[in-house]
Amino acid sequence: MEIRDGVIESDQRRCIDLWLDAVATRDGHIDAVAVGLRAQEKFTCRIVRFAALGDDVEGFALTVDGGGGVACLEMLAVAPQASRRGGGRTLLVDALTCAANAGFSRFELKVREENTGAINLYRSAGMTQIGVAAEHPLGGLPMVTFGCSML
Repeated sequence: MEIRDGVIESDQRRCIDLWLDAVATRDGHIDAVAVGLRAQEKFTCRIVRFAALGDDVEGFALTVDGGGGVACLEMLAVAPQASRRGGGRTLLVDALTCAANAGFSRFELKVREENTGAINLYRSAGMTQIGVAAEHPLGGLPMVTFGCSML
């Protein structure tokens, strides 16, 4: 699967739809309006890297400037039909590489506490848990922060 630069004008809506599908699959019932608006807001942050997987956007990752030298992976999703083929790992490595090349000193992300597949992926990339779980702004299972030094 080939990674390309995401294009806000043409890829953002597909990525938000993919995000909604991924969250609904993971969590069951969701408030699609609230989750969609929250996802859309993330695209208004200072973007470090917006990457799309394939021409048909089979996955994507959005990394933003979290301030203080921290790059934050805000969203990473792979379509169910494209999962288990290394797309998530490829997008994560791309996000880490772009953040390091942009001069960020840290890389962080938040993940649902019980999303063991994602947590295993992040750990395999050298990330460790930071602090304790905290409630998600939209509810549901608690979130944990993972991060690593870029130095």
